Amino acid sequence: MIKRLLHIAFWTLFLPNLYGQVGEKLSITGYVRDLPLLGTDDAFSEYNFNNILHNRLNIRFDGGENWSIRMGQRTRYLYGDAFSNPFFVEFLRSDQGPLPLSHVLHNSDQHVIHTITDRLYFDWQKGDWQVRIGRQRINWGINLVFNPNDFFNNYNFFDFDYDERPGTDAIRITHFDGVLSRWELAYSPGINARNSVAAVMRAINYKGYDLQVMSGYFHHRAAIGGGWAGSVGGMGWKGELSYFHDLESVAGKEPGNIVASMSGDYRFNNGLFLIGEVVYNQQRTGVGPDALVLIEPLRADNVTFSEWAVVSTLQYPYKLLHSFSLAAMYFPAEDVFFLSPNYTRSLHHDLDLSLLSQLFIGPSDAPLASAGYNLIAMVQWNF
Repeated sequence: MIKRLLHIAFWTLFLPNLYGQVGEKLSITGYVRDLPLLGTDDAFSEYNFNNILHNRLNIRFDGGENWSIRMGQRTRYLYGDAFSNPFFVEFLRSDQGPLPLSHVLHNSDQHVIHTITDRLYFDWQKGDWQVRIGRQRINWGINLVFNPNDFFNNYNFFDFDYDERPGTDAIRITHFDGVLSRWELAYSPGINARNSVAAVMRAINYKGYDLQVMSGYFHHRAAIGGGWAGSVGGMGWKGELSYFHDLESVAGKEPGNIVASMSGDYRFNNGLFLIGEVVYNQQRTGVGPDALVLIEPLRADNVTFSEWAVVSTLQYPYKLLHSFSLAAMYFPAEDVFFLSPNYTRSLHHDLDLSLLSQLFIGPSDAPLASAGYNLIAMVQWNF
């Protein structure tokens, strides 16, 4: 245990200083952030305090004219009642693929130390071709929140402490046959064959619109989808749609479902940026809700626990040093609201302060409502 902690301390404190010794081939960046969290239930009868100390390392080694190696390491010390749940600790131990890169280094009472290598891949580029092998992020999604086209790497919108988002173990081959067009072929093996994902995607630009279509194998389901991104009258307009169908029928389980999302965005002259998004997530008979909806990334064939959801976000920068944002989400079938105001201030060129809140409002028996209200502060030092 002590050796592992010393290993983490070495990477965090001393490895960045090696950059000057190795030269321009090695690039090391990252941050250290501290997040105290104050939470209460919806009746304001119980309060709890938790804390997250988070270190991020992004390492890139350029070994030649055409190839490089990238690595991302995420290490967190979590303290408080919120992290003593055995289901949460088991989730931390789980991983996105066959490579064993997620480790709980310490778990005692209310103290958890977890580290994960969420990026570790070899990248080769030459001419119109690019090949990446290893843990990487394959982002085929278009919209801000709900991404039915993101076969490989969906993420959890409620996870405020994961800017980089998860990666997956995969092989990806990209061929650029134009300035704005490409073919992508990707394969991500699972722990067993049925958990694998393999798909091909074609992206082009037509009359100012970025268009994409894709098809493949998705967790033992056939998948086909497509999306677009463009503008109408100065307003951004985006959308995604995918259809999934079981390759083997199961009694009492609906075999197919459609997931679709569409959004619009507009930036005003004063810098205010507004986004509105709606999703239709067809519910399947025989498929129950996810027990870890607040922490676990949902899959492209089930991007939310509800059949319908509406999201609105606004962002407003003020005098360069300040930034305000507000995210609001509504699930009409469950009558659940989610509100998250956020204020960020730059204290120095490499030091930021953020204050944000997560408010889950709805009936006591509804999903998410039991999460109550959370107030989070964040101080981040970038290096």
